[in-house]
Amino acid sequence: MRDLVDLGSSKLDERTNTLLVQAKSAPIGTNDDEAPSFGDTPVFGVGCVTARPWPKDERGTAQGIVDEGLPGMNGAVTSWRDTRCSSVVAELGPGESCFHSTGPDFDSRFFCKEQLAAMIVGDDCAMVMDRENKKFTISCFGCHFEMSEANGIVLAQGGVMIQLKDLVSLMGQVVLGGRVPVQPVLMGPSGAAGVPAPGVFIGS
Repeated sequence: MRDLVDLGSSKLDERTNTLLVQAKSAPIGTNDDEAPSFGDTPVFGVGCVTARPWPKDERGTAQGIVDEGLPGMNGAVTSWRDTRCSSVVAELGPGESCFHSTGPDFDSRFFCKEQLAAMIVGDDCAMVMDRENKKFTISCFGCHFEMSEANGIVLAQGGVMIQLKDLVSLMGQVVLGGRVPVQPVLMGPSGAAGVPAPGVFIGS
């Protein structure tokens, strides 16, 4: 026999370190206390994934399917879902998969799409492996790293960039030997004829 249950608090079994979750049948009428409870219920799912559901809060609760026909146990959760965290998958297309956190505003997910894998946290931290466009990028907090067939290797932050593609290109102010520019680097003939190299300084 199977039953649809609400999932509450969870923990890891002290002996096996496997997941246990409080499972309780849907309330009967308005009295939640009368709903049958399965207590600390083992969770059976994909062998390489352990996901603890977020406990019940004002937004709702995770729900699962309990199988009561297994020998030696009161019941076991064989699958579960939580609509509270479903928005993190965004517009998931046919054939695409997403592994994601279950907590409120955790907002971390891993996408597997066509010739592309991406790990994303929030809206400002992402690592994308794009085989179709031959590009690998990491972008976080205004910093950017790229390896691609089109652009070579790129390190960028704000208006400063280093690019390695056939040659080394430095864009932005360059300070040699320190972080604080002290004096400009001269180019051309030495002496009075020397002129400052644009944007290049000796630093301290």
